[in-house]
Amino acid sequence: MSLVRKIGRKIGIITLGCDKNTVDNEYLGGLLEDSGFEVVPVEDFDGSEEFDAIVINTCGFILDAKKQSAEVIAKIADIKKSTGNPRKFVVVGCLAQRYAKDILKEIPEIDAIFGVGQVENIAKFLDGEIDSTDRIVQISPTPIVKVDRYIRRRRLLSGCYSYLKIADGCSHKCAFCAIPRMKGKYTSVPLDILLKEAEDLLSNGVKEINLIAQDITRYGRDLNKGYGLAELIKELVNLKGDFWIRCLYCLPSGITKKILNVVANEEKVVHYLDMPIQHTDYKVLKLMNRPRADLDIHKFIREIREFIPDIVLRSTIIVGFPGETFASFKRLLKDLEHLKFERLGAFIFSPEEGTPAERLSKKVSSLIAERRLQILMETQSAISYEYGKSRVGRVNKVLVEKFVPERQCWIGRSYAEAPDVDGVIWVNSTVPLQVGNFYNVNIKKAETYDLIGDAVI
Repeated sequence: MSLVRKIGRKIGIITLGCDKNTVDNEYLGGLLEDSGFEVVPVEDFDGSEEFDAIVINTCGFILDAKKQSAEVIAKIADIKKSTGNPRKFVVVGCLAQRYAKDILKEIPEIDAIFGVGQVENIAKFLDGEIDSTDRIVQISPTPIVKVDRYIRRRRLLSGCYSYLKIADGCSHKCAFCAIPRMKGKYTSVPLDILLKEAEDLLSNGVKEINLIAQDITRYGRDLNKGYGLAELIKELVNLKGDFWIRCLYCLPSGITKKILNVVANEEKVVHYLDMPIQHTDYKVLKLMNRPRADLDIHKFIREIREFIPDIVLRSTIIVGFPGETFASFKRLLKDLEHLKFERLGAFIFSPEEGTPAERLSKKVSSLIAERRLQILMETQSAISYEYGKSRVGRVNKVLVEKFVPERQCWIGRSYAEAPDVDGVIWVNSTVPLQVGNFYNVNIKKAETYDLIGDAVI
């Protein structure tokens, strides 16, 4: 053990990128608090608040995410250089895993850099147990993100919802994705650890648990313990309390009747599935090397809707993938008009370093890709608006999350709105509502993505 002097006790934590980074930072926050540190979540560091150290968890998924991470790192480094605040600056996560040497070469103000899956070593470094002579403290050449013991989480989100990261890494081989290179193979979190985490979240006021992983349908396969996603959900719904469970990031290839049965029949599981399809054109899907590229998506979704009539489906689309012709894009639009996903996100293909897609020919120009994205989202906005109008006059169970003084009303979500990525319900009420409680709300008006309603008191 190094005899290096301990860093001071006030630590700022910045989270960039996906919800899995949020959970990792909550693990880190818990470890630090248990060691006597003051942990402060930071959204936009401007130097006005002094910190003994700032830890930034970065994202390296697509170009825009990498740019955001690089900009925030550079901003903090400039403030540190000119003011000495923070005293120590630590960069961790996916971008650090891929580009540690380049980052340190460009930004010498960084005191230590860690790759993925190093939460406990980051805490030890901040507590003075690990030295950082060369500043690259932990960058594994074979990355893996593994949780094999219970770690108390220090909640960084202020809302009534939280994320339960049931696995990390990915064993799929999608041509466009660098996540397996950054995070390693798919690694599930043992069931007993997840149940303890969930109990803690619920005891701290959480009313919605969102299950996340690169693909939650693969949960448990690598553990060989005889349980999977369906068994995990059945254990979670037995926990005490009035709460929701939401299934995010379910690849269509892994959605089984067993999983659908649990979603359909367990009262605490909302009728909502996030299932990224990325495209509908078979040739494009083959180029993407997507699992079950030959899946008849129309038949598949029709069967889901027949099985769970009020299901809300969210999906994700990539436009501008190499080989996406005008004809394949037109086919995609026609398919989306037929499939009518209630929720849909889309982004332009980003050629990630070291991925098979980076080497594909038949590139789509950025100008064409941007235009296709605009057309796709215009198509989707009409679908979303029609779905919203169909809900007018209905009463929805809504989780109230915030009061907005400017509008003198509350913001909430029903089962049909996932946090951060979907719209919200604006709730008017003649009496004050309690944030964190469920209320019946009569929907009165639909906007493109949001709804407006009255609390039924």
